[in-house]
Amino acid sequence: MAVTKSLTDTTVAGKENSDEQTLIVKLFKSLFNVPPIISNNNDVINIINNTQEQVIKKGMIDPESQKSLISYYETADIETVREEEVIRKMLEIIYEVRNIRHQKIKSLLQSQRSSTFLKLLQVTAMRIPVWFPKHDEQPPPLCGAIEPLPSYVAKSGDLVAALVKQSGEERWIVAEAVAFKNGKYEVEDIDVKEINRNFTLEKIYVKPLPLMRADPVTCPDAFFPCNQFVLAMYPQTTCFFKALVKAPPKTSYDGYEVLFEDDFNQYTIMMVVSQRFVVSFPSQEILHKDDEMIVEY
Repeated sequence: MAVTKSLTDTTVAGKENSDEQTLIVKLFKSLFNVPPIISNNNDVINIINNTQEQVIKKGMIDPESQKSLISYYETADIETVREEEVIRKMLEIIYEVRNIRHQKIKSLLQSQRSSTFLKLLQVTAMRIPVWFPKHDEQPPPLCGAIEPLPSYVAKSGDLVAALVKQSGEERWIVAEAVAFKNGKYEVEDIDVKEINRNFTLEKIYVKPLPLMRADPVTCPDAFFPCNQFVLAMYPQTTCFFKALVKAPPKTSYDGYEVLFEDDFNQYTIMMVVSQRFVVSFPSQEILHKDDEMIVEY
């Protein structure tokens, strides 16, 4: 059995490496499509600028110049859309490569010692894609601080924050969604050191983690504001605690600057937590139900 499993793992790993290489080659070839498009766009923009300068010098716009400008603007619009499509396709390839590497990291998480495990967990936070809007598109649910829809159910394999009872204590932990049956989640603690790792929880005790990172430039509203309480994963642990936001991320790669609240209502020193591991603070309804929560092992 051990030999069979080893051969299976080797075969899967080989396929993943092959898929990754194929995608990287595809990405490399796509890069050559970008410079010509940018060059064409720059040429059109230069023509538009020159035509506008001539109109300004004349102090009026004649029908021919007006017709030319409209045509150039239409061409620029078409070329810009074309450039955006090429770049978005390249981003999709990058996300596919990241997903393959993320799956490799997930398998490594099960076998690494504590320090390496926590480092790999932080790496997964940067593997989720950055969301880029089209025109005036609003950020979707689970982008940064945007809440999921009430009907949303985390997919099997997705990471969530789950309120569980371990060693006689209630705590919010990083868990992996296993299934959703009869209105309840089945989740598994990602920390392999824990003895009790499998739980069945009501939906209100599970918070899906963000699936996309937000960029402050393109969607500043997709962040928790300063002085708002949140649940944030305490550095070097896999547990969430109440924290106060002191500064949102400055870029899509930065984390939140937060102050964690201790048992004496005092605050820790400033700490940084990635977007991936910061979620909204539970409602009073959930907090009041904590003493009555039912967790099936």
